Amino acid sequence: METTLPRYSKDQVKKASLIKAIFFDVDGVLTDGRINYDDSGREIKSFNVKDGLIISYLKKAGIITGAISGRDSPAVARRCAELKIDFCHQGIIDKASTFEKLMKHYKLKTKEVVFIGDDINDLPVLRMAGFSVCPADTYDYIKEQVDLVTYAKGGSGVLREVGDLVLASKGILEKIVKGEGYTFKVTN
Repeated sequence: METTLPRYSKDQVKKASLIKAIFFDVDGVLTDGRINYDDSGREIKSFNVKDGLIISYLKKAGIITGAISGRDSPAVARRCAELKIDFCHQGIIDKASTFEKLMKHYKLKTKEVVFIGDDINDLPVLRMAGFSVCPADTYDYIKEQVDLVTYAKGGSGVLREVGDLVLASKGILEKIVKGEGYTFKVTN
């Protein structure tokens, strides 16, 4: 799609075109990484609605989506349930092992999975994924090890940017934007 793809390299677009699953961390990716508590000790998180909206289009395109988070949070569980993502694994210390199990479960090849992470505990999975991505506001030593650093900061549409890129690389985003219907088939 003319308005989306020129900002990315040919290699990034090629990798995005092979994607059948988008796995992501939550804190620092879907959120800005801050953890707030109200007076009664309940955790409060802010999520970007634009990230949520792209999930439905990814699902219609047959793209698997899911969270692999190091923390346990009722707010994250609720948000993932609202979005009807394919899985929400929380409290995961060994993200690489979970990533491998999910690839086997969904019968995916490494090149078919993008992982979006933002910190040290995400590095093993970022190194394994066929297409590794981090938000603009993460540490330089993370940025140096990924295929794509998004324009968006954590909590500001990182998943949306990656979802748009994946859909555009497959020729689907243009059809959605033009209103050519919501029934389409992924051809890869």
